[in-house]
Amino acid sequence: MNNSSGGGSGGAQRHLRSALRGITGGGKQEGMEVDGDAAGRSRGHRRNAARSGGPLDQSGRRKDTPYNKPSGKSLSSRIGGSINPNAPVNAPKGKKRGGRDARDDVLRDNRRVERVEKEQHTKMGVLIKSEEMRQWLRSKVIGPGVVDMSNLPNDPWLLKEGLLPPGHKEAPSNTGHVFWKLISQTLETPEQKIHTLSLANNNFTNLAPLQKLPICLPYIRALDLSGNPIHKSDELKHLQSAGEAKGKASSGAGSLKNLVELKLDDVRFRIELLAQPGGAEKYQHDVLRRFPGLLVLDGVQLNRIIFPLERKPIVRRTAEERKPLVARPFTYPFDVRPSFEENEAVHQVVMAFCQKFYTLFDANRAELIYAYRDDATISISPNTLPSRSWQASEVTASRSQRPAPVSFEAWTSLPGRNFFRTCTTIEQRTATLKSPMDKDELIRWWNTRVPRTEHPLTDASKWSIDAWYFDDNQDRISAVIQGEFKELPSGTWRSFTRTFILGAPAPDSPAIAHNWPCVVLADTMVVHSYLGTGSWDGKSTLAKGEVTIVPPGPAAAVGGEDAQKASLIAAVRQRTGMNAAFSELCLSQNGWDVDRAVINFGEIRSSIPPDAFN
Repeated sequence: MNNSSGGGSGGAQRHLRSALRGITGGGKQEGMEVDGDAAGRSRGHRRNAARSGGPLDQSGRRKDTPYNKPSGKSLSSRIGGSINPNAPVNAPKGKKRGGRDARDDVLRDNRRVERVEKEQHTKMGVLIKSEEMRQWLRSKVIGPGVVDMSNLPNDPWLLKEGLLPPGHKEAPSNTGHVFWKLISQTLETPEQKIHTLSLANNNFTNLAPLQKLPICLPYIRALDLSGNPIHKSDELKHLQSAGEAKGKASSGAGSLKNLVELKLDDVRFRIELLAQPGGAEKYQHDVLRRFPGLLVLDGVQLNRIIFPLERKPIVRRTAEERKPLVARPFTYPFDVRPSFEENEAVHQVVMAFCQKFYTLFDANRAELIYAYRDDATISISPNTLPSRSWQASEVTASRSQRPAPVSFEAWTSLPGRNFFRTCTTIEQRTATLKSPMDKDELIRWWNTRVPRTEHPLTDASKWSIDAWYFDDNQDRISAVIQGEFKELPSGTWRSFTRTFILGAPAPDSPAIAHNWPCVVLADTMVVHSYLGTGSWDGKSTLAKGEVTIVPPGPAAAVGGEDAQKASLIAAVRQRTGMNAAFSELCLSQNGWDVDRAVINFGEIRSSIPPDAFN
């Protein structure tokens, strides 16, 4: 084919498209369609023509006058054949016949969606103010604090009112927020919170409609999402706070921090995961790393170590009830202490264990193997968040002479067990958890991978040890050790927190044979940048300003006015150093005003007898 302006078949096709535009008056005739690539290029030619101020002729040259349609003979002779401009072109299978038709369909769909959304907003605006909807919500309560909002697409009342539930593909995006807020306002009272909610079989393909659920109903302890075709486990992020989704430890607003039971039976991503090799472990790990407080998953009790902590109920007081509490100075029952042991028996066991354990950890780690029960778990993880070691400010006064921070690479390469950042799969989680069952591997890991250490074993001020019975049977002890060590061979100082679960050794165990006072059931170590000992060295105190330390005892047992006076006396004692009798006398002479009493004390300090300070 000859072409006067283009080289090869590409130029001829461009001229053909230009001619076709001329035939149809700048657009496509009914029944005419150009293939997808040609259509895209044709649109590009039209944009170029609009920018340049005029159309192109068949040879690609710009003309100053509108293009005149050539005769059919001339056109057919130029492209080497005849074309009937009214003949239909076969459209690709499964697509609309014309681009304009497709655009019209999209516009019609958009208008329909906008119309449905507007209708739903109008209906919702009317119904949320009606007693009928509130009565419908009350009918969903099947027990104290238990609400059944399952199978909403087939709910008779919603169908009658034409109201689309959360999760419906045509429901407005804020429908879920409206529903959860209405449930909170209608069904919750200060005495009774919603703690169990079923959202089973609601056609949720994603959990975006549940994004405001933790804010509106934060006290939920059990949630049922069974039977929903949720595509990915990542959708569970909508039930987490922004901080949790990014891997932060603090939950913040928008978190189901009370959630202990979750049901995901017949959920799509669960079915797909369980069908994979090792899918059960992957599924459980993926859910637990998002909700670490879960105790029951899909109706099965999880075998986990959980600290027996009780949550105090939230007490809501009126402004009048808060006034005497605000007027009373704030007190702590105890001041900062270096360590805490529940009793002398716990103290003796933990101190004997630490003295032997850390001596061997520095000198001969292979001997530590006898201190662990065979099914014990061991892990080490770095916390690299502090940007600069505090050692620099304590060792060197001049900023220019501070040593450069030493890399954490020796610890991060272990690797760490941060389930949100570096340890996100079940394989990584398993690889980073060590066990004495393979003694040779554990000793090799200790000696070749974990950096050598040197602990200040002779300086008790460098250590903080908190220990208490793990359970009511008093057969296990939880010991939290905080301190510091010198990392070798670099010589830099690190801080650490190490948590042990200790148990009584069996009579014929290796622990008894090697004179261990107890056996290790779990060992979790976190390495930090150097933090010093300011958290427990006794130099810091909580008693500052109006804050005082009032130990529990007779003063805490008395109530009303006597308790308030006891706290005021303690405040004056803290600020003046006088004993209780003279502090009470000073307060009574100054209208029980702490500030006035302290000022008066300063004015007459020289005349106060010495026995006031005994």
